[in-house]
Amino acid sequence: MFDDDLDDDPPDLGECCACGVVGPAVRNILMLDTVAPTPGKGWGCFACSLPQNGALAVVCDTCLDADAPLRHICLGWPGVDGRIARDRAPTTPFTHNRAYHPEEYPDA
Repeated sequence: MFDDDLDDDPPDLGECCACGVVGPAVRNILMLDTVAPTPGKGWGCFACSLPQNGALAVVCDTCLDADAPLRHICLGWPGVDGRIARDRAPTTPFTHNRAYHPEEYPDA
């Protein structure tokens, strides 16, 4: 069933964390392997019970294709909470528990 309340426009994710461009080409969400600057406003995993504490970055299509280095990461939710310089962001590791992902890590 079609829901008339749904908006067909893509979400505004804010500026590219690599080059700073804004617009519809900024549509790639990266899940980083460090903790988010704001706990509870990042990626998580139901399979291995990770809370939503993983850092996020968003990049435009051009930067994704070029594997451009990140200058910033999302401070919280993309498009809402702004950015923080990558070199000022937390560096504490945040990764999946391999034991709960046998399809990805058969040797775990």
